[in-house]
Amino acid sequence: MLRLELAQEPRLLEIETNTHQRLREAQQMQWLGEVAGLQESLRHIADKKQQAERLRAQADQGEDVIALG
Repeated sequence: MLRLELAQEPRLLEIETNTHQRLREAQQMQWLGEVAGLQESLRHIADKKQQAERLRAQADQGEDVIALG
């Protein structure tokens, strides 16, 4: 698995915001398959955000961080 590059975190937050907007629309339209897919996407985004937090903590502690994008 490739690791998140901390410089890309703002883009990840944009994607998260957009996904929440799309999820609201899908729920209003009762597109159940789309709702399920977007909820799964949000779970993956949450995982990436946690990964970014861990990377930031490692960097703050002076550990080597390898970012492959």
